[in-house]
Amino acid sequence: MNSSNEELRQITGEAAIEIRDVRVRRGGKPILAGVSLRVPSGRVTGLLGPSGSGKTTLMRAIVGVQIVEGGQVTVLGRRAGTPALRRRVAYVTQAPSVYADLTVEENLRYFARILRAPRQRIEEVIRLVGLTGQTKQVTGTL
Repeated sequence: MNSSNEELRQITGEAAIEIRDVRVRRGGKPILAGVSLRVPSGRVTGLLGPSGSGKTTLMRAIVGVQIVEGGQVTVLGRRAGTPALRRRVAYVTQAPSVYADLTVEENLRYFARILRAPRQRIEEVIRLVGLTGQTKQVTGTL
């Protein structure tokens, strides 16, 4: 998203994520029963709750990999799971998705190859997350 789109979202109050009356059922049992929420653009948030409360199911609905029985999930103005969002939306699970015995740079090179991301993105990401001085540090020690 370019900066003018981001500025417009903040001015107009357009939500980054909007969930309306989402219902998910598994094995006949309601997992999410009419959940609604709005996450404004530019906000960092997380989900807290006891095991089995539907956090993972809700995240799966947001990234578009959960079958939703009813309701609507919109991310960055588009229906969750649409192809245009696949390279723009992700989430971090409780378990880290990096190799603890590799350096920051090695982890990024590995995942960049898998995702077929250009090499110059590695340096860009390192700067973006503030790890410029730690590229040779083993991830497990961060």
